[in-house]
Amino acid sequence: MTKSNRTLNRIILLVLGLVAVIAGLTIGAGVLPAVRNTLKPYVTLPSNVSVPAASLWIVAGVCVVVIVLALAWVFTRGRGGTSVAVRERTGEDQVTINVALVRDVIDHELHGVRDVVGAKVDTYLVKRQRAARIRVNVRRGGDAVTVLDAVDHAIGVLDRTLGRQVPVLVHLTGGTRAALAKPTRVQ
Repeated sequence: MTKSNRTLNRIILLVLGLVAVIAGLTIGAGVLPAVRNTLKPYVTLPSNVSVPAASLWIVAGVCVVVIVLALAWVFTRGRGGTSVAVRERTGEDQVTINVALVRDVIDHELHGVRDVVGAKVDTYLVKRQRAARIRVNVRRGGDAVTVLDAVDHAIGVLDRTLGRQVPVLVHLTGGTRAALAKPTRVQ
């Protein structure tokens, strides 16, 4: 899930929440005298409202459409992430390797690299093939070529460890964590 999807999800949830609160207060003000008395200093409410039955059906239909769209939105997000890095069938046996092994290998290989603050590994199922995304946090002013060489070496070790090549996307990042990280001491 990208950041834009996450932001859009939060905006949609905020709007739906506000609509639900307003609808609840409106219904509550019409049905419950306690809610009506609480809202009276802030909002002028009519004492009697006549709503045609056809309008209520339209509102109910709109609510059903919004609920269906919200459910469709929720159930179609976040697909593809998996905890399985490799799954192979050899005869009757099946070998499954968890993403934790991939994380451990990458972390171990990048541990001594001076300009690497940290690394995060996620695996995804893309068009029925498993792929890894390695996000490497590089220290501010760090040497990207050295980091890329170290990541390339780590991926080579990973391929030898797994016994096969796994498609990998490498993402070098910097930012607040990299800027505030303590410098590595050279001994």
